[in-house]
Amino acid sequence: MDSFPANQGPVEHSFIRIKQGLDPTRSYIIFEHDLKHRGKSIFDPSHRIYAYLKKKKMGWQQVIDMDLAMEYLVIQVPAGKEDAVLGKILGFGFSEHIVFYIFKAEEV
Repeated sequence: MDSFPANQGPVEHSFIRIKQGLDPTRSYIIFEHDLKHRGKSIFDPSHRIYAYLKKKKMGWQQVIDMDLAMEYLVIQVPAGKEDAVLGKILGFGFSEHIVFYIFKAEEV
């Protein structure tokens, strides 16, 4: 997953495979959405988050785990800006069932 362009369609992976593919020199925020709750998909292209990510030139990848009925949005964020970006993104109205993870870049 190390560096990825925006606007790619969803790929099928597990959460473990996502974590294994993260570049430790980069920071990421991963949103996890349980499709069993039948909430609005976080992959919906009209979601305001995608306009924000394009504007800020942040790469993202949509990932789906069909076995667990989970979808993930993996966002590459500038190191040191993880909390600020997370705060901004949470203001875009995700479901109350959303779970997120922050993976901060290792300091060199």
